Amino acid sequence: MELDPHADLRTTRRCLVVADWAIDPAAVVATCRAQSDAALRIVVPAWLHGLDWAGDPRASVPCAQRQLDRLVQLCRAAGLRVESAEVGDPDPLSAIDDALAAATADEILLFARGRHVDAHYPLSVANRAERLTGLHVQRIAAPRGPRKRRRLVLAGGHCVPGRQLGQGLRALDASSPT
Repeated sequence: MELDPHADLRTTRRCLVVADWAIDPAAVVATCRAQSDAALRIVVPAWLHGLDWAGDPRASVPCAQRQLDRLVQLCRAAGLRVESAEVGDPDPLSAIDDALAAATADEILLFARGRHVDAHYPLSVANRAERLTGLHVQRIAAPRGPRKRRRLVLAGGHCVPGRQLGQGLRALDASSPT
């Protein structure tokens, strides 16, 4: 059997990391360290929690951007290879589909809370992502990220506003050799 000399012979695994913006980014990076041989593609859906879906559908984009900045910064500090990082659609399945349309992955690591990662809940994001993509979805139930509790439990709430959106990611991109 002869190999095509133009074929891509890389054996690097590619993991699509899908992380909810409301979870602890340190837990995501700790789990990704176990995938140290894999190249990571990070997507943070601008997921709408609670009754947020009834208002502005893009309301969670700033929160997702802050989470993405923190994740990229922590991954690079941990020595992990991050191929790409982006804020995704508010619908997590659309965000996964868009990310896979841009580039392939071998596995999906889904970091979320509650029924979204429950294997016994048939409408969980994890089960629907497996059916949609045909890829193995590793479900990781992650703890809530640090944020103030709100009195109104039905509303999902948003992250604490930062000074400048995307500041950390732009600084990291400027300092990284490309």
